[in-house]
Amino acid sequence: MGISVLTLSLSAKYFGVSIQRDVWLLAFNCIVVLDLAIWGPLNETFRAKFIFFREENGEDEALKRARSVLIFTNVITVVIVAFLILMPELLAGFIAPGLKGAELAFLLFMIQVIAPSFLFNQIGQILISILNAYNSIYIPEISGFISGIINLAMIILLAPVIGIYALACSYYLGLLLLIVLLVIQVKKMKINLFSQMTAVKLSDAMPFVLFALPFFLPYFAGQIANIVEKSIASTMGTGVVSVLDYARKFSDILLGVLSSVLTTILVPALSVRFAQKDHTGFFQEFRQMYQGGLLLLAGITAMFTACPGAFVAILYGQGSINTATLTQISTLTTLYSWSAVAVFLYAIIGMSLIASKKGKIYALYGIVAQLVMVALNLLFYKKLGTYIFPLSLLAAHFMAVILIFSHLPQRKSLALITLKYLLLLVLVTTLLYGINVSFIKLSSPFLSLLANGSLFLFLMLSLIFVFRLDEGLALRRLYQTLARPQIK
Repeated sequence: MGISVLTLSLSAKYFGVSIQRDVWLLAFNCIVVLDLAIWGPLNETFRAKFIFFREENGEDEALKRARSVLIFTNVITVVIVAFLILMPELLAGFIAPGLKGAELAFLLFMIQVIAPSFLFNQIGQILISILNAYNSIYIPEISGFISGIINLAMIILLAPVIGIYALACSYYLGLLLLIVLLVIQVKKMKINLFSQMTAVKLSDAMPFVLFALPFFLPYFAGQIANIVEKSIASTMGTGVVSVLDYARKFSDILLGVLSSVLTTILVPALSVRFAQKDHTGFFQEFRQMYQGGLLLLAGITAMFTACPGAFVAILYGQGSINTATLTQISTLTTLYSWSAVAVFLYAIIGMSLIASKKGKIYALYGIVAQLVMVALNLLFYKKLGTYIFPLSLLAAHFMAVILIFSHLPQRKSLALITLKYLLLLVLVTTLLYGINVSFIKLSSPFLSLLANGSLFLFLMLSLIFVFRLDEGLALRRLYQTLARPQIK
């Protein structure tokens, strides 16, 4: 999270809300849209299916099929990359209909520049999934951390020299370094993935594709929603795409970390529990991650509601962004922090359904959520402007969460847990916001963050014990352990 925030701050410092950064984001988003629409479902479900195969048919059979998936996805990705390089205008017309002339030509060139990253990213995703299935959790994350540091260094060194192209150079170097580190770890763990690569069969990859098939429609709908949002934003004026990106990045970074935890740790753990028919253990594993995620989001939501301007001033105030734009980013940041709660609930419940072979339900309501979001954006963007995007994200995913609850086992217990933690979130946010508006009048953003952070910790710890949450019992046990005299 720290590396991502620093990268964001450097982007604001060097590129602000310029047309160059708008174009970079639009080009990068083209690749993200394709990646998620084509391979997103497969990448999300690969861990669970691999574990099911290994438990039922043995390691050799699971690895043989994993090799086929690796080759199958890479061949198709190479064809798509070639298509993007030769005809980038087909995709650019959808993602940015508002660009013309030199700006459009710049976008076409940036799509060609960033297109090969599609292949490198997909290779990395499959390797990370396989390592996670073997309980190798830390090495992929440490590798990502190292590549993130390299990314930062490259931006600092190259941005003053080659401008916006520094983002592309740093991104490629980070991806390549990540792949190298992942391959080294696969070999170090003696996972027999790269042998017999010429003996792969398309039929071996099909079970993974069929397992992911229900998710292709919601992922495709999600990318349509993404395209609609970017298309609308590109018609609102220069810098709007960057403003939305800066505002959303705070919650996106947190959701990215939580998503990594869910796919890296939770899905494999739940899949093993389900395969072993350990339903009690399944719910306990899920509940711990569910409650922990909601507590973390309570902190982020409270801070971004009470003092978003302090975060924005620290990270973006050193660049060329004017005061009015910083204020707009602050308001959007608050709205996106609330939408992150709904997205997290939807994602973690969906992961539990994937791990219990009920992915079709998750996929169905995913389609509904994306279609609702598209409809809200198209209906209200003229009246609400940029604020419709976080509001539609919140409304659509919260609706999907309500619908999906009826299909969950132990839904009554989970509903009570959800209501309790959401009440805690609302209460601590309301108290922090009220105290901040009435009493905290600090001109320094750093002091404002320090004061609000200290107050939040006090309020959160107090309410954890008032609500008698599991975390309060854990804290009490920790205190008793630390306070107990050590026997020599």
